[in-house]
Amino acid sequence: MTGSEKKYPGLNPLPPDFAKEFPPVAAVVEEKCIACDRCPPICFFDAIVMEARAKHKYKRTAVVVEGNCTGCGLCFEACPVDAIVETRIYEYHMEQRGENILTKDMLLAIGDKYEAMIINK
Repeated sequence: MTGSEKKYPGLNPLPPDFAKEFPPVAAVVEEKCIACDRCPPICFFDAIVMEARAKHKYKRTAVVVEGNCTGCGLCFEACPVDAIVETRIYEYHMEQRGENILTKDMLLAIGDKYEAMIINK
């Protein structure tokens, strides 16, 4: 029994067909996140967790675990303030689980490269 089957008995979520070739990955706009806790329970794949952020207005925020995200879109719909957005930043798309270990410098470089695209979403 997989993790999602334990969490949601009888349900087997499938990402859309196009996601196999061009999977979207969720990204959280932390400034918009109101820490409402709606997204972690709805995610079948445990791809969203809440983390403490001392400088955040609500002292915590949602964070996407890119290696678990399938692009199903449930979290996009669950967010009441549209803080979770779809991104097609391919640097976040990994073929092997170990590839998703990124250093802070690597993440900052990706953010700098795609900043305009993320803001305009």
